[in-house]
Amino acid sequence: MAGSVALLLSFLAVFLSTGSMDFTQLADMASAGTLQQAVVAHLGPVMTWLAVGVLAGFAVKVPLAPFHTWLPAAYSEAPSPVTMLLTGTMSKMGVYGLLRIAVPLFGPQIAQLRTPLLVLAVVTVVMGAWAAAAQKDLKRVFAYSSVNHLGYCLLGIFALAVPAAGAAIRTSQEVALNGVILQMFNHGVTAAALFWFIAMLQERSGGERGIDDFGGLRKPAPVFAGLMGIALFSSLGLPGLNGFVGEFLIFRGVFPLSWVAASVSILGLLVTAAVILTVIQKVFTGPVEEKWVGFADMHGGERLAMAPVIGLMLLLGLLPQLVIDTVNPTVVYLLAHWRF
Repeated sequence: MAGSVALLLSFLAVFLSTGSMDFTQLADMASAGTLQQAVVAHLGPVMTWLAVGVLAGFAVKVPLAPFHTWLPAAYSEAPSPVTMLLTGTMSKMGVYGLLRIAVPLFGPQIAQLRTPLLVLAVVTVVMGAWAAAAQKDLKRVFAYSSVNHLGYCLLGIFALAVPAAGAAIRTSQEVALNGVILQMFNHGVTAAALFWFIAMLQERSGGERGIDDFGGLRKPAPVFAGLMGIALFSSLGLPGLNGFVGEFLIFRGVFPLSWVAASVSILGLLVTAAVILTVIQKVFTGPVEEKWVGFADMHGGERLAMAPVIGLMLLLGLLPQLVIDTVNPTVVYLLAHWRF
């Protein structure tokens, strides 16, 4: 509620200053420098505070640390279909809001706040991974993993906020922004699939979802283990699967823009790999406990429902240009009109 109130107050101030809520018109004004002039003329030098209010609203929705504390509780306590909706769609609204509203309207102010925002993005990446490693509940593991993965999007967005001093900088910005958009889509597919697999675990086990509650499930349920394994490796960022490409492009674009932030964030990649491999080890390998000998494998309807999702992970891992070629013209247009 606090984030939404901050967002609302900031845009009420923008409306009082410009008489418009048309985001395209406001973005054009920001690009020309007249938006800040209008705000200063009506309200004084408050443009940076308005930017902070907008950033706070979207920071809660992504979420950005330290505004993330609602997410693990919401993901773990919500019914699995609701968790899938939250991670597949709703959390991406915060990233979309940053790209569609915050950066076009408040680019210069975000550039002024770039260093603290990058620090928070790095904290989101690294802290999310370490917090996931400390969890015993599978839902909370992947809730914190979602914080980590969305942190890469924030890292890419905040690293963009530098004036395009040359072709090399603009190319890095384009690569990073393509990676952010691809990561949004890929994470929505992969994370929603993982929460559905956890729902199937709960259904078959009478509600258990602790990482130490299982073991050896690949023997009684090889199809389940295989398909969930693909989704897990996608979340890990294994080359050849969709999760790799977005993360690679983000780091490829961010490193020339802020090599310190990119280098520290690599810790998040390493810890995430350890977390995912630990889940695979404890849930699917080792001896089968007696109570799981009769663990039911996926039936035909479940396999049919999951087939297009797994197919999408493989397709976009091998042919990411199917998405990149679609969004890249928009990326080039946006960067040409954004003002930092």
